[in-house]
Order: sequence, then structure tokens, then C-alpha cells
Amino acid sequence: MGSSNESVRVVIFGVEYAIKGDVDAETTKQIAQYVNSKMAEIHNTTASRDHMKIAVLSALNIAGELFELKAKYEEDGRDLRKLHDQLTSLNHKIECALQDQDQAHHI
Repeated sequence: MGSSNESVRVVIFGVEYAIKGDVDAETTKQIAQYVNSKMAEIHNTTASRDHMKIAVLSALNIAGELFELKAKYEEDGRDLRKLHDQLTSLNHKIECALQDQDQAHHI
């Protein structure tokens, strides 16, 4: 996904923004829609009508999701490294067994 020199117009919580980003226009629109939906969710679940407070609570909510995903990503990475180590060990054992079998046939 390449960046675009054109700004993308999006509406977040009733306010229009012209955004220029590092991703394509469609991704920018999807991100804006996600932020808008989080703000609407917070707006509907809190008594506050203060837009700044709703924005901050939404940002905290999204940051919490990001932290959860980062933790899961790191856990998955550890699991993959462990699996890689196990496969490497198993591969070594198989190679040794094949060498032993090959040597036994030459005797």
C-alpha cells in the first residue's frame, strides 16, 4: 500500500477532516470509520457529552486493543520460536538416525 499525495476527506464524530497519510485512501477511510465507530460506542455508553473526553476515552480504548494485539503478537512469536527450535531438534535427530542407518548398511 503506497502513500498518496492527495488528502482523503473523512468524517469522524461529525467533523470533516482532510487526511494525508502513509497508507492508501481506502485504508485511511477504514481507519477513520473505525475511530468514528469507537467514538460513537463511547458516546453511547457514557454520560459525557464532552467531545474531548469522548475522543480521549476512545483513544485509550483503541490503545488498549493495540496493547492486547502486541502482547498476542509477542506471545505468538515466542510460540513460533519454540516450535522452530523443536522442529530443528527433531530434524537433527532424523538426520542422525538416517546417518546411523546408512552406516549400518555399509557394514
